[in-house]
Amino acid sequence: MDLRISTLTLETFLLVFARIAGFCVVAPLFGNRAINARVRILISTCISITIFSAMDFPMAEYTTIFGYTFLLIKELAVGLSIGYISNFIMTVIVMAGEFIDREIGFTMSQNFDPSVNANVTITAELYDRMVYLIILITNLHHYILKAIAQSFDAVPLGHVNINFSFVYVQFLDLIGQYFSIGFRIAMPVFLGTIILNVILGVLTKSSPQMNMFAIGMQLKVLGGLLVLSIVIIYIPNVANYLVEKMNDVVTTILGGL
Repeated sequence: MDLRISTLTLETFLLVFARIAGFCVVAPLFGNRAINARVRILISTCISITIFSAMDFPMAEYTTIFGYTFLLIKELAVGLSIGYISNFIMTVIVMAGEFIDREIGFTMSQNFDPSVNANVTITAELYDRMVYLIILITNLHHYILKAIAQSFDAVPLGHVNINFSFVYVQFLDLIGQYFSIGFRIAMPVFLGTIILNVILGVLTKSSPQMNMFAIGMQLKVLGGLLVLSIVIIYIPNVANYLVEKMNDVVTTILGGL
């Protein structure tokens, strides 16, 4: 059995591996800091071999070793861009959880999350873990892999021409949608606390002798937990929406590369 590999085939595979490795460094699930770096390299290699075997790639065109190095850097930049955008969209659930904790008074209770390298509140951590668990259980992570595989059709190897103005406009639009999506996820708790504040305000006017400040803190916690227990059944819909949104945004951004 002949196991020899031609130089041109190896060069093409390394370009594919550069894009996949850049994606796996920062992508949701695959780029989690809790995963060992060697495991991430192994995952990147396995995905690269699978995609390279399943798709036909043109041979890389370059003149010198510096030209090939520049191609590797551009492929790595494409992978990092796709992974960063995907991870950026998935972190909206953390922001929604922090909105909720700010309303019900859990802001001071925080844990260090190695996946985002920052302190997050307990509801944000709960939402984040539930969304990723649902993604794994329902195989939604296949859509994440599909996005990186389709990037080779949208942006062929060696044909990366970044349109910075287009990417800039799309990223600004993504930031606006980011806050809008996070606020919509936290909207039920937000509306519940507004209604509770209105009720407490009416009670304060009718019974000034009551200490509404002390009562209000406890009622906000109880009311917030009650609303969370009701809306938590919609977390699978949130996970599905975020994955679909990620695919749409990645496809749009790839159109500018």
